[in-house]
Amino acid sequence: MAYFDKVPEILYLKYDKNPENGSYITIRNIFARIKLIDNIVPGSTIFEDYFVKDGERPDTVSMDFYGDPGNDWIIMIINNIKNLYEDWPLSNIAFEEYMSATYDDPTAPHHYETIEQYYDDQLVLPGGLQVGEAYQFVTPDGNTLSLQDSRGPVSNYIYELRKNDKKREIFVLRPAFVDQFTEIFVNEMKFTPSTEYVSETLKISRN
Repeated sequence: MAYFDKVPEILYLKYDKNPENGSYITIRNIFARIKLIDNIVPGSTIFEDYFVKDGERPDTVSMDFYGDPGNDWIIMIINNIKNLYEDWPLSNIAFEEYMSATYDDPTAPHHYETIEQYYDDQLVLPGGLQVGEAYQFVTPDGNTLSLQDSRGPVSNYIYELRKNDKKREIFVLRPAFVDQFTEIFVNEMKFTPSTEYVSETLKISRN
């Protein structure tokens, strides 16, 4: 991943017990993450909405959009993906394996959600709100609906499938802005002078 080529380094003091006998080693500052797009709305013209297809990875999406799998770090930064396993959608095969390993009964209710309710042709309760199993809707004129008419179960399978599909909805930086984004990123990652400063890309970490 080309991201790490642009991440600054730290001189880290490594020792067993006595710091006086330690020595500095150079490591990547993997905690250096920045938000470059806080004030850019999702509808900005520099981004495209993209729905990740089954089996796609950041590097394959990068190849399709930029002709270079090494720009996968841009996709991950823009979408705030810190853990590829947790933040990127599972493939269909991996999803089924996850369900089998996680749930004894994937079809069992995970939670319950409201059923859309109308009164005098006006929506008075939207559907899809999470409620308890015992929830019953009371109409504006005081009638209490049955459990079956008030809420419906959402199975473990549907719950996890929704979560996984939500991860498929990402933003992709338009190719015309890749060079500009990379330049901004590199500049923002530079260290500023301090007591730990060695260079723009290197500082000392004191335990």
